[in-house]
Amino acid sequence: MEDNIKQSRRQLLKMGTIAIVAAPMVGFTTTASAHQNTAVRAALKFQDHPNGDKHCAVCMNFIPNKDKPNDPGHVHGCKLYPGDDEICPNCYCNGFVHKP
Repeated sequence: MEDNIKQSRRQLLKMGTIAIVAAPMVGFTTTASAHQNTAVRAALKFQDHPNGDKHCAVCMNFIPNKDKPNDPGHVHGCKLYPGDDEICPNCYCNGFVHKP
């Protein structure tokens, strides 16, 4: 029980930190977001491959087919990268939080 509380507290702190990093980017234009996302990708150590069993497709921040729900193409987004539609399902970053 105590381990679950510690893990939940860690996830809460992790998400709070990510929100603080991502909050200033809300409201930027797409061009500004693209530049800001470069900084966010670097800060969150975004990589184009999974980290073991951790990958974007099973992260609670992943948005499949962002802005194009009926498009079979791979236009995915992430809550941590506003305006970014180049998030691959097999990518990974330190903002990863496994879906419950």
